[in-house]
This record gives sequence, C-alpha cells and structure tokens, in this order.
Amino acid sequence: MAFEVIIIGAGLSGLFAACLAARRGKKTLVIARGIGGTHVGAGTIDVFNGPRQALTAKGKSIDHPYSLAGLKSLQAALDQFKTLCAENGYPLHGEYGKNIALPTAAGGVRQACLVPETMIAGDLSRPESFVLAHLPGFRDFNAALAISNLNSLISSSPIFAVTLSLPHAPAHRDSYATDLARLFDLPGYRDEVIAVWKPSLEDAPKRLGLPPILGLDHSLEAKQHLESALGLELFEIPILPPSVPGMRLFNLLCDDFQNHGGQMILGPTVRGQINSGRAAVTADMNGREREYKADTLILATGGFLNGGLVAEFDGAIRESVFNLAVDAGYSGSELHSLHSRTRAAWTSEHFLGPHPFAKFGVRVNKNLQPLNADGKPIASNLRAIGSILAGADRLAEGSREGIELATAWRGIETIA
Repeated sequence: MAFEVIIIGAGLSGLFAACLAARRGKKTLVIARGIGGTHVGAGTIDVFNGPRQALTAKGKSIDHPYSLAGLKSLQAALDQFKTLCAENGYPLHGEYGKNIALPTAAGGVRQACLVPETMIAGDLSRPESFVLAHLPGFRDFNAALAISNLNSLISSSPIFAVTLSLPHAPAHRDSYATDLARLFDLPGYRDEVIAVWKPSLEDAPKRLGLPPILGLDHSLEAKQHLESALGLELFEIPILPPSVPGMRLFNLLCDDFQNHGGQMILGPTVRGQINSGRAAVTADMNGREREYKADTLILATGGFLNGGLVAEFDGAIRESVFNLAVDAGYSGSELHSLHSRTRAAWTSEHFLGPHPFAKFGVRVNKNLQPLNADGKPIASNLRAIGSILAGADRLAEGSREGIELATAWRGIETIA
C-alpha cells in the first residue's frame, strides 16, 4: 500500500505531525515500536520557562530547534494545537509568549504555555486561596509535602489540606491515578464522591487541588459535574507516571488522526535504509518483515528516554532507525564527534543542572532534513522532528513540547 507520508514514532511530535498531514488530505501512516513520551509528561505544553526576550534569542541561536523551525512555526503550531484540542472536546488555555504558573506535586512552581481545562484553576497568579486534597490510601500524591513547600513560596493566604475519602478504591494494592480516573469517568461514581466529599468542603476555600484523576475519557464532563455539585473550582496537579493528562492527549491525537483517514501500526521494530538518496523503512513484527516507502518519511522517535538515541558502553551514540550521525548541535570549531567522548563527559556534577547529553541529537537543515558530515541532506525525502533533534536542553529550558509542536508543524510545511 502506497503512502504519501510515513511518520516513525508515536509521541507528541509524531502524532501532531500525523494529524496535520491527515487533515491536509495526505495518505499518512504512523508506525512505531510503542507509545511515546506523552505518558510520562505533565500533559501541558511547555514552550520556554524564561522571559519572551530569551525565547526570541533561542529563535536566533545557531542550530537550536526553535531557530531551525522558526518562531512563526511555533506560534502557528500552538494555535493549531489549541484548535485541534478544542474540536475534540479538550480545550487548552494560554497563548504564545506568556506562561501560566502552576503548582507541582512536590510543592514547586512550574511554567506552562498551554494548560488543559482540568488544570487552569490552579493558576498561582490568582489571589484566591485553595486547599489540596489528601486522599487516604493514594500514595502517589502527598498533600502535606506540597503544602509545606508551597506555603514557603507563595505570599497569599496559607494553603492547607482537606481529607477526602474515595469510595470503592481498588483493594489489595495501591491505587494508581489511572484506576481512579476510570472511576471518575462514571457519572454514578461521581455522585457517590459528591455525597462523601460535600460535608468536608462546605467551609473550605473555593478552589480544590487534586492529583490528575478527573477521568480519562470524560475529564471535562467530570470536572463540570463535580464543580457544579460541590460549589467550587477543581484543578489537577500532575504526578509521577503514568500521566493521566498525557494519556488524554495521546488518545485525543490518535482519534483525530484516524478520524481523518490516517493509519497506525504500533508494535513492530523499525529499521531504516537509504538507497540512492531516498529513505525507506522495514517493519519487523515477530519475524514478519514488510518494507514501507513514501514520498516523505518523518523521523519522530525521540531522544534517549524513548529509544530514538541509544548510548553504548564504549562511548558511542547512535540514532536507532537509520544510524544517522549524532552530535550535540555545536557549530564551527566546536563541532566534534561524540563517539570519542567518554561517558563521564556526558553529565555535569549537579543532578538538576544542565548536562551535555541533553543537547545530543541529529543535525538538520532549515527543512529539517538530517545532514551528513559535509552538511548535505542524507536523503531528499527524510525529515527529523521533535526530541531527536540536537541543540536544546529541553528540561533546563522548559521547551520540550514547544519544540515538538514547532518542528512537527515545520516538517509538514516543508512537504505541503
């Protein structure tokens, strides 16, 4: 079967690119070993955690993904992503160039550009006080820890906890957020929760923070149901994986892609080959191999976390599908092969500080085509997008999702 576009990878960048291509009428296939990073992310769209002037500077930095994609692509991608989510019943709040301050589960403050409806009431710039829910038996969210740290950071009214019991929590093991989210999808279960929680919340502030449990498939409905019955605003605070807000985005993108005629294959091992300047891939599903060719192939396999980049014990770094050259995105006299670097040089002394390995990735040109050692495209029909690109410390910058969306947008624009 012939395809116009094949996307390798099912993370945020790959799925967003797939939705864009399918919505433009292109016959598109997503093929991936498994799900991408959505299930470990916060479920927000983080663009940059500094001032707008610093973001503009990144957009002019040599080899930074924002420079390669262009900040106009970033703004267009954010607008399109908001539209896509709203059309699928999962609205996002926020706009390009501004950040919303949100609480973390550890009691810190994080910056996000686009925030789902289920989190927006947690905006820390609002003056109203709030409480956090202590859910007995749920060990993945410690309200006391979050409150202790938030009270030291926020000068408004003190935050405190309220104990709220959960009816019918899973027996014989700890509950996961996914367990509770599936229960909150059920209107009957929400009615039971309302009956149990309402007496404890009558004198509480009118904003209540929860771990992300407000449904997997019907989160907006669940939020509105509970808020109306309890007479307050609810907001979710992301916790450790699996990420319920991330799973919502994954499901939404998969549905939108397939509803627009896209096809998806999850599970096979994917190997790439380049012949006569053209790229193709072979999918191996339990020993059954099949080659796929397309007018355009888009590599969206992610970085080390997702298997797009692989680190060997001898110090070599390799890209896992096409064995593309990998570097740290340096330019000029600083450019050097990572294969000669020792593993000890990949990290810095500070655990939460910037690390050299964060910038490892594939070099591309303005059309996001991977380059060879001479700076020329390796294959005319190959693009690379998302976290596999070199040149950005996404964690330190708070730029991960912004880069994924902007490069996905730019990647599709180059083939439109």
